[in-house]
Amino acid sequence: MGAPRGYERHVTDSTLVFTGEGRASRRLVVNFGVYSGREATEAEVYRLAQSLLDELGSVEIVAERRYEIAPDMEATVHQVYIELPQTAEGQEERLISLVEDWAEDAIGERSNIVP
Repeated sequence: MGAPRGYERHVTDSTLVFTGEGRASRRLVVNFGVYSGREATEAEVYRLAQSLLDELGSVEIVAERRYEIAPDMEATVHQVYIELPQTAEGQEERLISLVEDWAEDAIGERSNIVP
């Protein structure tokens, strides 16, 4: 149970977007649910991919719901990962800025909807 190798088991930093270690290289991690209270929609993930294509050429994105459960606590975490290709080395700050813009737009867009 818990986070994949390379991440702290418990969230100690609520940064919207940060770098981490992915399967083969670096990845960008978006704490989407912490800020939005929901999962990213399929349309939002596609918009993110489109915004990154010019920079990366191709992109792999994972939208995940993870559960952490213990006798004294429960947590559900909604995160979005962007697996960075080797060719993205040195571009992390620029990519973080693009991904933050996407996340802020997606979160803000749906927060104005009133049932």
